Amino acid sequence: MYNFSIIDLWPYIIITLMFLLCYAYKIKNSSKILYYVLLLFCILRYDVGWDYEAYLIELENGVDYLINSRYEPLSKLFFITSAYVGFYPLNFFLFGWLTLLLVFKSIIYSSNQPVLSWLVYYSLPLFFFASLSTLRQSLATAIILYSYRYILENKKGKFILSILIASLFHVSGILGVLLLFIKKINFNRSINIVLFVSSFIFSFFAKDIIISILTNFLQGSVFLLRFQNYINSETDGTSILQYLYYFFIVFNLVFYKVLIKINPRNKLLISYVTFGVTLFNILSFEPISATRLSAFFLIFLIFIIPDYHKVTIKKHSRIINSIIFILLIVISFFYLNIYIKNYENAVLEKVSFLPYKTWINNL
Repeated sequence: MYNFSIIDLWPYIIITLMFLLCYAYKIKNSSKILYYVLLLFCILRYDVGWDYEAYLIELENGVDYLINSRYEPLSKLFFITSAYVGFYPLNFFLFGWLTLLLVFKSIIYSSNQPVLSWLVYYSLPLFFFASLSTLRQSLATAIILYSYRYILENKKGKFILSILIASLFHVSGILGVLLLFIKKINFNRSINIVLFVSSFIFSFFAKDIIISILTNFLQGSVFLLRFQNYINSETDGTSILQYLYYFFIVFNLVFYKVLIKINPRNKLLISYVTFGVTLFNILSFEPISATRLSAFFLIFLIFIIPDYHKVTIKKHSRIINSIIFILLIVISFFYLNIYIKNYENAVLEKVSFLPYKTWINNL
């Protein structure tokens, strides 16, 4: 039985202070500093993240068990390597390091405000916090994010290779190929609006259609069985945090022309994010898949949100940017509070992110 104490928030307070220092004082190499801070948090953790204990049990089952496990080839390689050397934290180090490294390289390549991009990645629930639980899928998400550079550089071969690698960590990563199709369709503001609005309508009958299609083509497959288990499992459905993503979509579409004028790349990025929310709504009958799959496209918010302050007149720009920064910090603690309250109300079996423990004392 865990009893929450505000002192238990110490690691998240330290991370927040690092963000504040990097933002306020414009510290040199801020992006690299934040990368190492988050990496240290990830690789030292013990039983932090919903699936941590389940992964630990899998590792303890040994190499022979893992060879025949359900994991994709590259994920299996990470697990087998960690089990073979007999040091289970290595597995969490490998996934955490590669995920954050790819996010770091993507931010350096595409963001005009690296600190704010890191804060978006940290604060919004589908990204950093999710990576503490869904190791394989979060790494696939980071690879898809990284592949965006190959779309900009028109290097289709490297893009396809990146998506294939993502799918070898988690099969759902193959959805990343849709980034290229969305670019070719060249969505305008009207198409984005139609997609967003129609997704609410389609969500009413999407469940029967999707299950029927999957049953016809994937009868008896492991994927179908797991998908059905997700549907039948007890969930709270979509939380109020989904409305946060709706806000971003509405903001993007209201200030569509301004955001594109600020940065022409925002046209494609807005389309990715709109598609992510559309996918989320269509799959909302099964919240687990909805959140995980939509993250492949919503991740591009880390490049758009840093431009939000520029939609106002120049003299207010810095104030608005600071307000956005503060709101993102609030969101991160609000998200932690949801877990704490749900645990205290017996909705959840564990807080997942609290208390923070390290493997140093738990080997």
